[in-house]
Amino acid sequence: MSQKKETRSKVPSNRIKILVKEAKQMVNGPYYCPDCRKELLQILADVKKKEVYAVCKCGLEEKLTYAPVFQPIDYYNKFRDIRKRKMMLR
Repeated sequence: MSQKKETRSKVPSNRIKILVKEAKQMVNGPYYCPDCRKELLQILADVKKKEVYAVCKCGLEEKLTYAPVFQPIDYYNKFRDIRKRKMMLR
């Protein structure tokens, strides 16, 4: 029996590119806005500053804390919870 050598092309490490997210990138959306009742709400993430914003075209804006393990829907649910608490306090 003969031994087979693996013939893989080795890529030099200087050719590997690491993809980095841009500063204010739309994470996902649009989502349903509780104020204007339209799907105009966007979730924007500033990874360098570690901030997340929920912004709607109707003028609604909320700053959220950044957590790298959160998915876009997690930020949206966190935003909805904050809005519900604010509405109950009124």
